[in-house]
Amino acid sequence: MRKVIYIALAGILFFLPTCKRKPVGEVKEVIFEVYPGESTKQIAARLDSLEVITHSRRFVTQARLKGLDRTLQTGVYRLHTFMNSDSVLVVLASGAIATTTVTIPEGLTLTQVAERLARAGVVSPDSFLDFSKDKQLLSEFNVPFESIEGMLFPDTYKFPVGISTERVIKMMLNRFFEIADPYLRDAALDTLVILASIVEREAYLDEERAVVASVFWNRLRKGMAFESCATIEYVLPEHKERLTYADLRIDSPYNTYLHAGLPPGPICSPGKASLEAVARPRRTEYLYFVSKGDGSHHFSKTAAEHERMRRKINNAKNK
Repeated sequence: MRKVIYIALAGILFFLPTCKRKPVGEVKEVIFEVYPGESTKQIAARLDSLEVITHSRRFVTQARLKGLDRTLQTGVYRLHTFMNSDSVLVVLASGAIATTTVTIPEGLTLTQVAERLARAGVVSPDSFLDFSKDKQLLSEFNVPFESIEGMLFPDTYKFPVGISTERVIKMMLNRFFEIADPYLRDAALDTLVILASIVEREAYLDEERAVVASVFWNRLRKGMAFESCATIEYVLPEHKERLTYADLRIDSPYNTYLHAGLPPGPICSPGKASLEAVARPRRTEYLYFVSKGDGSHHFSKTAAEHERMRRKINNAKNK
């Protein structure tokens, strides 16, 4: 009896009018959500009203004939107007939900990450920054800082359209711990992330990161101030190519010219190379480094050697 019904349905489908409404204007993208508990008929009606399909009854019939009427998956999908019903069914049954791809590069601050995600239409920057300080979230992930600054791992993410701010942040935090876990055997979480964030901003060449990390480790062990320009730039209202002597006297716990030891938190999101450099630094006796102006640095063991190289490099730049 069921076969007879399906044959009859197939016959009705064959004789349904084949002429479709002609697209008016250009084909448009449609972001469509299938809700939990929604019937195929309800889905078809909404697809028809949005001009994704042109025959809602045919859509329902095809779904039943193909055995897909109970397999359409909830979620948000990226469709377009005047699609073929078969194509729509394949998409909704496969669960190929719509995503937005966002690349977060190394070295961004929390605010810069929020701005990049907002430009991609993923989150509201205000809600993102507010939730980044949520005490329950910080406790859940054992974050040792007042926010998740430094712990949003730089990577390329595919975020489902309509994703909540909470899920975005948790995706990025989970990715951080996935990458950082091997290095947490060699350094405490707070030390690892803070030092790696400074290395991220101070080192330009991957082959120098472990050496730069060794300088900061050596200074930390000796109780010396880090004297990192990157930590001062973190508290400035805008980026500067060169810091002034007044900048070096800024009253801030992030001013590592005035305060020895680690600053109170990370200054950016470090990448894997910087995390590894801090966890497994090169063994050196270096205490100083100065930029050569080409991305590389000269490393020194003594203040006298460092000052001599600093003057030499500055003189060469001024010629």
